[in-house]
Amino acid sequence: MATPVDPAEFFDPLNPVHVADPDEFMKASRKGCPVAKVSEHLYTANTDDVVRSVFDDTKRFSNRGNFSVGAEDVRFPFTVVTMADPPDHTVLRSRLLKSMAAARLRKLTPEVENIVRDAVGALPASGRVDLYADYVHFIPSAVLYALIGIPKAKWREVQTWSDAVVRVIPEPAHELPEFAALMGFLAKCVEERRAHPGDRHEDVLDNLCWADPGEVEMPALEVVCHIFQLVVAATDTTRALIANCVYRLLEERDRWEAVVADRSLLPNAIEESLRVDSPAQFMVRTAVEDVTLAECPVPAGKKVYLNIQSANHDENRWGEDSRTFRIDRPGATAHLAFGRGIHACIGAPLARIEARSAIGALMDAFPGMRLAPDAAWVKCGGAITRRVESVPVWLNGEQARSARQATRRR
Repeated sequence: MATPVDPAEFFDPLNPVHVADPDEFMKASRKGCPVAKVSEHLYTANTDDVVRSVFDDTKRFSNRGNFSVGAEDVRFPFTVVTMADPPDHTVLRSRLLKSMAAARLRKLTPEVENIVRDAVGALPASGRVDLYADYVHFIPSAVLYALIGIPKAKWREVQTWSDAVVRVIPEPAHELPEFAALMGFLAKCVEERRAHPGDRHEDVLDNLCWADPGEVEMPALEVVCHIFQLVVAATDTTRALIANCVYRLLEERDRWEAVVADRSLLPNAIEESLRVDSPAQFMVRTAVEDVTLAECPVPAGKKVYLNIQSANHDENRWGEDSRTFRIDRPGATAHLAFGRGIHACIGAPLARIEARSAIGALMDAFPGMRLAPDAAWVKCGGAITRRVESVPVWLNGEQARSARQATRRR
């Protein structure tokens, strides 16, 4: 249910009420306040054109402090790719992209399919389940850990630590015991990998532990920082993509049935899901000089909250039905869910592979699946991620219809 909003009350990412149920506040901002000052250090950019312009302007806006909405930036001992500017960013991105190259992802695809197959196999043949908790939750982390080279026996434990850290971001997480446990474990992984230089692997750990000709060898702590950043940044967003897309398809039964019947519709449905329910709600840029955005002055040193979700709902870009999920929406790939330009998400191709595999496997196994009668779209907690909190379904459609009829009789 949408929260009523006074036209004069615009979206404030520092207001927990707005963060919990943002869409009407964002709409008010798009209509009346494309750029707004929300604190002494933070401004919001709320429309598609302004958000795109800031993404593209890497000379006047810095990536440092990305995702930090407070006055102080979350600091790392070494610069990570999501918070770097050229030329450091160029070097880091090029190195990480080696692990995301098309040839590497093609080799990883069978591993993704095996992980998805195991997850589907763990579901009961029929009955009620929460697809997020019982299916979606582990798939992206398992795929990422395989890509990184984390030993399979440790996947569940690493996931527990990572989930605890993700829950508090963008607030500092360094005092959490799970943060210390995760950093310590990753340091041990780097130490063990470097202790066996003759035992090479085609994974992210090898990529970062060993320098190719022309590359600089990284200190162990720098490798740990990059792996840590991947672990906490690349799992929850992909979970959100899969859970959100399944929910939106099942929400209107004809959508699900159309894609089950014609799988060529699935890729565009995934793009539309990324647009309507952008997993990463925002990114942050810092002005390096005085600038003006949509007639609003932004002084040097101030931060700009790039409201990705609001931009992806912008009526001027997407039409008056911008908040409606349409599997046939033209140009759905033009969304900003993965950012834009030199800072566009390097994991986007992998996220799409995972989503196609995970959703397609559900359609193969449970084409008659339906949302449970009590299912409701409720946004998960936290400021960064937009994800439906749960996806309760009946795996057998007949059971779902019986439950719905019983509810109506009451």
